[in-house]
Amino acid sequence: MNIKSRVLMIVVVGLIVVGQLLAVGCSVGGSGNPTWIALKRQMISVPGGTYTQTDTETESHSFSHTISAFQMAKYEVTYELWYTVHDWARSNGYTFANPGREGNDGIITDPEGAAPTTIVKYEPVTTINWRDAIVWCNAYSEMAGFTPVYKNGSGQVIKDSSNGTECDSAVPDWSANGYRLPTEGEWQYAASYQDGEIWTPYNYASGDSAPYDTSTTIGDYAWYSDNSSDKTQIVGTKLSNQLGIHDVSGNVFEWCWDWVGTWPTTEQTDYRGPGSDSVRVERGGSWSYTAGSLQVGSRSSYASPFTKSNHVGFRPVRTQ
Repeated sequence: MNIKSRVLMIVVVGLIVVGQLLAVGCSVGGSGNPTWIALKRQMISVPGGTYTQTDTETESHSFSHTISAFQMAKYEVTYELWYTVHDWARSNGYTFANPGREGNDGIITDPEGAAPTTIVKYEPVTTINWRDAIVWCNAYSEMAGFTPVYKNGSGQVIKDSSNGTECDSAVPDWSANGYRLPTEGEWQYAASYQDGEIWTPYNYASGDSAPYDTSTTIGDYAWYSDNSSDKTQIVGTKLSNQLGIHDVSGNVFEWCWDWVGTWPTTEQTDYRGPGSDSVRVERGGSWSYTAGSLQVGSRSSYASPFTKSNHVGFRPVRTQ
């Protein structure tokens, strides 16, 4: 190899290495870096369509549900991302009932929350309630330059998750382009979607190819009680589902918008749950639950909107 070829090779290799370092820096870098923020905001486009929404608890209970196209976060909200937005929000008029923690056992320092650590910060945020999640979504929207979704009866953006009455009676602007919680129908749609014609059955984990109770590959897609070592895990370390979304089944349950209520029996378009109830939907299973909770049709977990837990987190969506 002549000198000119060697020089050219060195330059090319150098550029590749610099590119890799920049990518790592953007992925792990400071919260003030706009590129870092954009990377952490990775969203997957979910095409619209119609599927049969089925509940595993009452297997005969299902209905035809048409879902409009939307975007869903590729990963569950990590503590690092939660903290970044939470820190910005507190300086911009937002108040939270809970500061969140890194995974199931991270340090909590009230009232501000502990700064992210080196590795555990990539685990899902937990010990935040449903009210915290919708207020955080509003803050994330405002921080990103989008229109917040959740407003009170007077049309003002909800900024205080300690105000239970205001949060629980939130009036979503479904046409707004900001971040929000998925409806239960959207969550199950994204968990089940394969190609718009084929759907993952209600009794499978999202992405898997066999029923949860006979599958030999369920552990490739989900962290749950059999393989989690009794703790939350870094997001995205299991295989994604067919849409490219990770941890839809397992790691932590995910808050949805809907009150639990009873499902309709007729065809629906963008159904958003009953007008009121006492508990909100959680979906997807977790590190501390058995394989049965991983089923895309399972409604086995729900809680009051003020309840926090170390096995529940969330992931945002946006109206497309």
